[in-house]
Amino acid sequence: MRKNLLLILAMLCTVVAHAQFTFSGTVLTTGGAPVVGQTVWVMSDSSRGWKSTTHGAFFSLTAVTNSTGAYTVTMPSTTLSGHPIWASTINCTGGTPATLNNLHTYAGVNISSNFTKCVPPPPPTISGTITLGTGTTPANGAKVMLIDRGMDSIWTGTTWTWGMTLKAIDSTITSSTGTYSFTINSGHVNDTMLVKAFLLPSHSSYSSYLPSYHTSSLIWSSATAIPYTGASITANIALIGGTNPGGPGFVGGSVLAGANKSTAAGDPLPNRLIILTNAANQAIAYTYSNASGQFSFPGVPYGSYKIFGDVGGKTSTPLSFTLSTAAPSAAFIKFEEKSQTFNASMPPTGIAGVATQAAGIYPNPAKNNIAITGLTGDAQVTIYDVTGKTVVAQTVTANNNNINIATLAAGNYILKLATATEVSTSKLVKE
Repeated sequence: MRKNLLLILAMLCTVVAHAQFTFSGTVLTTGGAPVVGQTVWVMSDSSRGWKSTTHGAFFSLTAVTNSTGAYTVTMPSTTLSGHPIWASTINCTGGTPATLNNLHTYAGVNISSNFTKCVPPPPPTISGTITLGTGTTPANGAKVMLIDRGMDSIWTGTTWTWGMTLKAIDSTITSSTGTYSFTINSGHVNDTMLVKAFLLPSHSSYSSYLPSYHTSSLIWSSATAIPYTGASITANIALIGGTNPGGPGFVGGSVLAGANKSTAAGDPLPNRLIILTNAANQAIAYTYSNASGQFSFPGVPYGSYKIFGDVGGKTSTPLSFTLSTAAPSAAFIKFEEKSQTFNASMPPTGIAGVATQAAGIYPNPAKNNIAITGLTGDAQVTIYDVTGKTVVAQTVTANNNNINIATLAAGNYILKLATATEVSTSKLVKE
């Protein structure tokens, strides 16, 4: 009887001992740093001859590493010596092998099973510094946009054609030292990207520097493309400075939807970037069309100029014109945005129509009333403010040539005079 009790006691002790056996270890990087939150799988290995009759019940357990990279699995009390055990965990993305495996055979003692996991390389970045012009002054607080450039089919008239598309995929604000950085994820493999930077209206130099692309371009089509290579890339941008010293000329017009757009042809288009350069392609100024599709450049010196736009995926052929004492304004430029183009045109009479008759404005500057002098017949007078908005529209004749401007705010205006044979424009100053 006593012998039977001793045998039963020994068996109970064996079960308790089995319940205390553990399968544990660490998951560290190749540099010895702990990998936190890593899942480890521990299970019976049927591929190496596991049998329930000789090795105990099948088990499949998991554990997650703690702050030191350690994990622990308590093996079932039914586990018997000779039980084949397979442990595994995932290696880093792109690591070889993809899965780390350890094989063990239970011998009635605790098992230690460690893993060394590769360290994934950091994702590639596009980063750089934005400066005010070609100097070293940082453009702090500038907005930088990362743009994906690709090809897509575009409906033009009755056919589908291939055209360039631009899509903003990220944006950031530069630091106090003018630096920025974008992390590029694997979803952009084989993509080509552009980087564009511009100052916000609150910046003290907002009016002095134009939106610019890497490396140094005012428009997307001539910007330096950045292909995804899996490597980090530096893309600095020196914002292109404007050189407008001010003058008596005026440039303005409208931005409208052309054919093949989802909007109706002729609809005004706001927030389109319009760029003015001189004949030597040096930047003068830039502006955006307003809610009514109007844009303007007041205070432009006499000289020769080019005007064009920058709309993603659309080509914009520069329009050339000249301002002079005989033609002080180009006030009726019209941009049309079509499926693949964003081009400007002017009235057939030339730069706002150069007058050949001896018509004029008196007095100029004026406070309350003006008279149109030198008329030989009827004429239509239209006065525009600097945004291109019509503020006065009136028909005048040789005998009734007075126009009341008393309600207009003080400032510069453009007066368009249209007769049956010609159109002319003049600058009007309201005191």
